[in-house]
Amino acid sequence: MMRWLLICLALYLLSGVYIVGSDEVGVVRLFGKVWRKRVPSGLHFRPPFPFTRLDKVKVQQTRRITIGMEAADVIVGRQANPLQSQFLTGDQNIILVRAAVQYTVRDPICFLFTATDPENIVSKIVESALTREIAQMPVDEVMTTGKIYIQDRVRQMAQKSLDKIGVSIATVTIEKVAPPDPVKEAFEAVTQARQTRHRLILEAQSYANTIIPQARGEAQKIINEAIAYRDKRIAEGKGDAARFLALLAEYRKAKDVTSARIYLEAMEELLPKIKKVIVDPRGGQLDVGMMQRQP
Repeated sequence: MMRWLLICLALYLLSGVYIVGSDEVGVVRLFGKVWRKRVPSGLHFRPPFPFTRLDKVKVQQTRRITIGMEAADVIVGRQANPLQSQFLTGDQNIILVRAAVQYTVRDPICFLFTATDPENIVSKIVESALTREIAQMPVDEVMTTGKIYIQDRVRQMAQKSLDKIGVSIATVTIEKVAPPDPVKEAFEAVTQARQTRHRLILEAQSYANTIIPQARGEAQKIINEAIAYRDKRIAEGKGDAARFLALLAEYRKAKDVTSARIYLEAMEELLPKIKKVIVDPRGGQLDVGMMQRQP
């Protein structure tokens, strides 16, 4: 009898041996009060039931929930609810939005004992923040350039509330933004027009980036040529003035000699350029005195 009693006691004590996985932490309660807060991975012992209770929390697991357009799940019997995906924008338009939230458990104590359904709380808080941010933005911005801003703002706002239940949001990603089916074609037409406008703007900018440097180059070339021509004319003018002043000085020293030299130099320069025909009507000697400078 004693032997069987000892065997039962040993088995009872062995029931207190437990293993915590590598991605988990254990929380042990003794008589309902937290006794060990963060039991690391490995083999451990605790007083057996009913004195203690063990809870394991996967703190390294990244959990995922979907906000908005959630597909129906036949296995769990969940029906799609289109109203959950409808959000009102700042300019009073209704759009359909689906966002994915990834989060981890930072504080297992708060996660276990602050709320009975932490996943639902995370979903509701993120959905509330998403609704608030979309309601402050026009529909065009929500569907195009405002997604990143909304994601960051929703994560920041939701994190302030989720700190109380020991949850840390890793990412908030807007996976899909679409107009309701009755106005889908009109939205697509507007989107197409916006894309065309953006393309034309890019083409115009590309043309401007090509033609403007060319025009600036041509303008600079003309300016450089004008500066070179100006400098040339100035140099020529200075040279002519200097030559004239030199001749004037020589002329003042010897007027006859200088005058004759200037005349001969001018004739030497001009006569080779002129076609000359000399006719002697008398058939005698030609008087070339006309080609000589008269005193």
